[in-house]
Amino acid sequence: TLPSVRYSGMTGKRSLVVLFPTMGGKGSHYETQGFLDEVWERGFEASIEVLNVKPSLYLGSRIVELVKNEVVEPAKAEGFKEIYLVGVSMGGHGALLYATTYPEDVDGIVLLAPFIGGDRASEAIEAAGGLDTWEDCPFLGWTYGCNLWKSLQVYVSDPSNQKKVVLGFGREDRFVDQCRVLADALPPEQVFTVPGGHNWATWKELFIKAADYFQELKIQRDK
Repeated sequence: TLPSVRYSGMTGKRSLVVLFPTMGGKGSHYETQGFLDEVWERGFEASIEVLNVKPSLYLGSRIVELVKNEVVEPAKAEGFKEIYLVGVSMGGHGALLYATTYPEDVDGIVLLAPFIGGDRASEAIEAAGGLDTWEDCPFLGWTYGCNLWKSLQVYVSDPSNQKKVVLGFGREDRFVDQCRVLADALPPEQVFTVPGGHNWATWKELFIKAADYFQELKIQRDK
């Protein structure tokens, strides 16, 4: 089973926001760092599901079927109309695994300093001219990481999927090279950067920018 905590929104069951934790596995950091408040302060009709994930579940894609069967399908049965994924660091990896496997389930995805598939693959993609023109995994590359990049390549090649992805990262982040490769494959208005490294202060600043972006989309949609 996949432990999680549900925080119910005050205005019905329009949207469920699923938060994937970092490598440490504790979803409670999202609450203590104020991420939940940023969602509700903007008037989103959202409940929030905070996952607690053993780090080993991220590798080998085991997280995907757990989220599908224990979170997403039950949420649909409850009546939720939209599913949004948020992932920080290794949590971004997990969110990408899910979105690329079940794209039809996901209405939006926020990736903050995600670990995607290692530097060797991202260097090969950059050398090939970008994600849309890249073809081959590098010699002695990490096959698992390459496979996620391949899935991501297919995912963002679909304009309907591409517009769902919001990416944020600190300009001194340890995964900055991977993030820039993905950033180059996205519309610039969906990419946010700030000074900072791989830490909660930077991620909180980026999350606020992402929340403002989705709030503006909501305003335009509701006009």
